[in-house]
Formats: sequence, C-alpha cells, structure tokens
Amino acid sequence: MELYLKTKAGANAVGEYDPITKAMVVRKGSIVASGVHTDGKFRSASSVIKYREQYCNGLKVKQDVAFKSASTAANFVTGRSTNGLITWKNSDGVILKSLLSE
Repeated sequence: MELYLKTKAGANAVGEYDPITKAMVVRKGSIVASGVHTDGKFRSASSVIKYREQYCNGLKVKQDVAFKSASTAANFVTGRSTNGLITWKNSDGVILKSLLSE
C-alpha cells in the first residue's frame, strides 16, 4: 500500500508498505529532513547517517530503499526516533496503524 510521510522539518516521502512482511520501501525522489538527531536518546542515528550517505543526494533519495519496518523507514526520513505506525499515512490521512486494524 502506498503511504506518505510529511513533516514540518521538510520531509516529504512516499513509501510502499507490505502488510505481510511488514517491510517498507522509501521511494526514489522522496525528500528527507535536513538533520539527524545525534543525541544519546536516538540510538539509530549512526545507521540513519550511513543510509543517507549511501542512498541520498543531498536531501533527495536517489533510489528505492528497503527497510524491515515502517518505523525504521520513518527514522530514515525524519532523522529522529519515529513511530512509523502513526507517521505514515495514506492519501486520505489515515495512519498506518488504523489501516492495519481494518
């Protein structure tokens, strides 16, 4: 299912979620937030930085990137610890968590 993640920090991403595998692909052309929170509370900061160096040209995702979960994909897009079940939404604004419970 196609989902979207937009933030006030400028992130604007399109993703494809597979409810069977629970994997998420962030699509080429998506825009990630400019910063990555490197404080001690965000344990995934180093991996987000590594993924961005590999898969982004500036803030633009240069190829589809697969993640094992919606939250890991959301962390990549937002640069901070993010609950993907509530930040990814469909075109009607319905959160992923609600879509999965239908």
